[in-house]
Amino acid sequence: MKLNSFAIKISEEEAIKLAEQRIGLIGRLLTSRKAPSEMRTIFIENKLITYEITAVPGLITVLFRKNAASRKSKIRIIANGSTSGVAYYDDSGLEIVEMEVSGEQVQMSDYSEAALVTRGNVLARRILRRRVGGNVTLEPLEIRSVFRPYYVAFYGALTEGSKVRYLPIPADGCLVRKTF
Repeated sequence: MKLNSFAIKISEEEAIKLAEQRIGLIGRLLTSRKAPSEMRTIFIENKLITYEITAVPGLITVLFRKNAASRKSKIRIIANGSTSGVAYYDDSGLEIVEMEVSGEQVQMSDYSEAALVTRGNVLARRILRRRVGGNVTLEPLEIRSVFRPYYVAFYGALTEGSKVRYLPIPADGCLVRKTF
């Protein structure tokens, strides 16, 4: 199966080292192992949504500025098809390549495009309210499907009906971090 994916920048050996480091003391007690028993590579579908922003100045701005006019710009949001989580997308340093992978490694989106567009709209409005102000309208211009590669480290035997601990490691080298 051919798909558009972010380039894999972390090798499987590095992912195994990361899995051993991230498990920590409590994780070692729960898994009773230090090393993962199995590693798999999966590709999770994400949607890159490009919105066109039209910012109309507010009434007070129009009254005090002579040249107040509406402005247009764009914002890009990435939506995870597995969790429906959304984030601002800055494509600096990320390349999208076409890859050939087996169908077993692909996890398609669990959410509809409309639901992901709605979630992205809420995030974009939250960002823009703080930056732009005034009245903002958003229209989705483009929705592009792109897959994000992950290494999944499993701890314990993979048997049906039993709980297995796992740790997903992004293979594209990007991490989601919260800022305070």
